[in-house]
Amino acid sequence: MEYVEGELLSARIGRGPIPLGDSLDIALQVADALDEAHGHGIIHRDIKSSNLILTPRQLVKVLDFGLAKFLSAPKPDELRTLAGVTTPGAVLGTLSYMSPEQLTGAVVDHRADLFATGVVLYEMIAGRLPFTGNSMTDIADHILHQEPEAIARYNYGVSPDVEAILRKALEKQPDFRYQSARELYIDLANARRRLSSGDAAQRRSMVWRGPIEFSDPAAPMPLLPSRADSALSGVPVVDGQRSIAVLTFANITGNPSDDWIGQGIAETLTADLKKVKGLAVLPREQIFDQLRNVTAVGHGLDERQAIDVGRRLSAWWVLTGGYQHLGDRIRITAYVIEVLSGRLADTVKLDGTMEQIFELQDEVVIEIAKSLDLSVGSSEVAAITEGETKSVEAYESYSRAMLNLRLAGRESFERAITLFERAIELDPGYAEAIAGLGAAYQLKASFLSLPALNAVAIMLLRKAVEIKPTMMEAKTRLAMGLMADGDTDGAIQLLEDVVREQPDNAMAHGTLGRAYWMGKGRVDDAIRELEESVAINPESGYAYLQLALLYALLNRLDEAERAASSATELQEQAMSGTQGLLVVGAHARLGYVHYLRGQYDAAIAEYRRELDFLSASDHALRDRAIIEVEQKLGAAHSRKGDEDAAEVHNRRALEAFSARLASGADDPFTRYYVATLFAVRGDAPAARRHLDRPLAELGPLTRWRLAHDADFEVVRGLEAFADVGIDPATERTISPATTDR
Repeated sequence: MEYVEGELLSARIGRGPIPLGDSLDIALQVADALDEAHGHGIIHRDIKSSNLILTPRQLVKVLDFGLAKFLSAPKPDELRTLAGVTTPGAVLGTLSYMSPEQLTGAVVDHRADLFATGVVLYEMIAGRLPFTGNSMTDIADHILHQEPEAIARYNYGVSPDVEAILRKALEKQPDFRYQSARELYIDLANARRRLSSGDAAQRRSMVWRGPIEFSDPAAPMPLLPSRADSALSGVPVVDGQRSIAVLTFANITGNPSDDWIGQGIAETLTADLKKVKGLAVLPREQIFDQLRNVTAVGHGLDERQAIDVGRRLSAWWVLTGGYQHLGDRIRITAYVIEVLSGRLADTVKLDGTMEQIFELQDEVVIEIAKSLDLSVGSSEVAAITEGETKSVEAYESYSRAMLNLRLAGRESFERAITLFERAIELDPGYAEAIAGLGAAYQLKASFLSLPALNAVAIMLLRKAVEIKPTMMEAKTRLAMGLMADGDTDGAIQLLEDVVREQPDNAMAHGTLGRAYWMGKGRVDDAIRELEESVAINPESGYAYLQLALLYALLNRLDEAERAASSATELQEQAMSGTQGLLVVGAHARLGYVHYLRGQYDAAIAEYRRELDFLSASDHALRDRAIIEVEQKLGAAHSRKGDEDAAEVHNRRALEAFSARLASGADDPFTRYYVATLFAVRGDAPAARRHLDRPLAELGPLTRWRLAHDADFEVVRGLEAFADVGIDPATERTISPATTDR
């Protein structure tokens, strides 16, 4: 065996907690080692601090593969038999680090190692194990049924993203845990980078803000950022309009078939609170992203988690709670927490039947508004009690549809459409369901380039707005449909109206920016609106993507890199700030920045990361995005002088494009990238032929882009491009170097 000189991690922890940065560095190396082992089909099954050694050079070695096994053996029934006749921990691992599935004798896979890594990370930061007890039975019970104490209890300097990593790594259900060591590695790397850049220190600039009330009186008070730091940290300032974030309500009885109720309550309370004067209500799509990275569907948040989410959202208050559904009876418990102080502002508990669920939700809104000293006159009460639907069955279908729509996968889109249609069948005047169906069709039409679906989406969204003119999200979606239909002027007018009505609507600002640059080529106006979108909602992933592209084409490469890096972090965290549309393409944007700098190896690495992401994704944009990334890989290899590799990627791009055309899908954006492929080859006639559609449908943008795109530098002055009409005065081409630098 290899001799490894160094100190066991358990001995190092025995001297006290390890600084956060060092803890993340160690966890990164463990995750990287597990990624290698898992890639060979080997799981360790006994990751613990005493099986990790730190060399004098601070390298981490993973020891003792004595319990390791190949994933293919033993068989599941053999594994269960082993667990049934062996004392827990004696064969399958060490008790305090064992995952719930190891304790219960269930089938164990590589995710058990990721749970144990979470235990080790917690142990390093806190100086103690997350699951403790006076006996082996106590410890096992805590692992199976209790959440570990918040890490902030032991280390105030832990940033919210590290807390989120720990929560996800220590999920009791493997399906809700990290699914790969590489996924864990990426989140740890992002957290380490933010810590190094000083962002974490800014988030944790500390002053007291008053008493914090928690159910555990022994819990220490979390320290909150100072007001001077709040603009940087995302914590709300005292001045300005008060805002509230409605979190998904917890399914207390735990029946998975009732998970839709928590989503439905949050959707309804969000819509009704918007009718209260003097209150800004944060969009559900923005909140959904945050919750998805904190807890699983149907799971509740404790007070600390709720406050943490509120901080990230810059909310003044968070409204959350739970529900119990037994037979025909339901109990809803709602409570409001003031984010700055942690004070419990109000609690409302209501009982009734499922048929009364709408009245119960209305009463929650009215009582909460009154407790917050907000004006609730007769007109507000009338607006709040104006029902979205009277059918509980339609309400259930709508709530389930929204849950699927926000999952953003291809199959989830189809499920959402079916459920929306069912809700409308039950209640033909259900405006929210009609708008939801229109949004689903609009997204599907965009992803699959099917104009007929877009026409259906426009019809549905117009109908929803006609029934309920105050639905700004429906108007924004309608504008997207109009843009896809070629009515850019109509889309811009509609979006400008929405922005005037709701100046803090990040989605509307982002969509208006998209309309400006795609429909009109008004790039400066677009950048202004996109920057406003990310200022309002830092999770506006697609706004960052667009900014990265526009900055890059304008040769503002440092700004482009920052925007692309922000988009990359959001993509890795599965966040977007946009309903039903997770970020995809962020690594490709970052790769393009490297490409324009002549850093081709770095560009190729990012493009490959994007391909890996797309290959493992069910994202509806996957097929389109793969064509773009293969083209970009071909261009990068060509710039390096490796024409053989370039042709491999070019061939893949063209094969995927042909398959897309054969399926009936065609769009100007993919055509532009195919044209770029031929331009890099120097085939001007072919490049010009594929530009017919982009020039016809996105003329101003395409001409502006051709004037700035380095990959058309060789061909755009040739005869084939004589009719394009590029103004030489606008040309501002970046010329990448021919070698890495």
